[in-house]
Amino acid sequence: MKFGVAISTCREGLFYPVGFSSIESLRLVTQRAEALGYDSVWGNDHITTQDYLKHRGEKPNFFEPLIIFSHLAAVTKHIKLGAGVLIGPTRNPVILAKQAITLDHVSNGRFILGIGLGAYREEFKAYGGRGDRGAILDETIAALRELLDKPLASFHGKYIQFSEIESYPRPLQNPFPIYIGGNAPSVWKRVALYGNGWLPAALTSEDLEKAIEEIKEQAKMIGRDPAKIEVAPEFGCSISRDSVTARRNFFQSPMYHHLLSLRKSTLKDLGSFSDEELLRRNFVGSPDEIIKKLESYVAVGVHHIWFDFIGFTVDEVLKQMELFAETVLPSYK
Repeated sequence: MKFGVAISTCREGLFYPVGFSSIESLRLVTQRAEALGYDSVWGNDHITTQDYLKHRGEKPNFFEPLIIFSHLAAVTKHIKLGAGVLIGPTRNPVILAKQAITLDHVSNGRFILGIGLGAYREEFKAYGGRGDRGAILDETIAALRELLDKPLASFHGKYIQFSEIESYPRPLQNPFPIYIGGNAPSVWKRVALYGNGWLPAALTSEDLEKAIEEIKEQAKMIGRDPAKIEVAPEFGCSISRDSVTARRNFFQSPMYHHLLSLRKSTLKDLGSFSDEELLRRNFVGSPDEIIKKLESYVAVGVHHIWFDFIGFTVDEVLKQMELFAETVLPSYK
């Protein structure tokens, strides 16, 4: 099992309060994650303030993740740098492929390109997007696969067209890792067709077991080896020496309120949206409770888990990371 840490490229105002993020804090959290023995950090992507934050009068800082990763690659040595995730329908795949290959070289093969639909349709509209977001994402991923796998690539779809794009240098990583974000069954097909990894969020081990089996079957049908598809879900994590404190901190955190905002998007298929259900779908508790919960995910074939550690300040997040590294990581290293 590998473990990662979410970094606040675009999580301010969502998982963390406005004023939380800075270039210095992104560098500090990433370097501390590497020193503590985590395997990866994951930065997300937004282009504009979400409507529900505008209604509260908040103005969060969103940093462009690929530029941040270029900086972080220069100040780290071995930790993986993952995009978790880029909003595919707002990215030009030809330019994105060139950026990804460049980051691959800058980081000496440590960059993971995570891509997804985007939780907030309003961003796509603000960007000026037109058409079916899902269809655009499908074409974007297929086009990226061509561009990253072939030195001479062409693609002619409904939304994306390009001819004989010759791209050098070629990536260091082969195959280049494209991880696909999202929970819905439509995402499973994308993963089976094109993905080297899957980035779901806040799913139970039972949910993941069903989805993993379906992805395996679909991958086998098209001749892909499902063992080469890494399952790397994202969860919120509130860890404390005692479960009462961990639960209290979780329900007081901006992360809890952000999860409520996803009821009509990423988490729309949750069914019951009770507090207990949110606890069940995240990691909240003492180290022993978290270790026990992790066992159920290992059992269904999860290879890599990454966490949005709770906190109102960077220092609080660092303390969460340190406690997890001290009490949980040794069971898996």
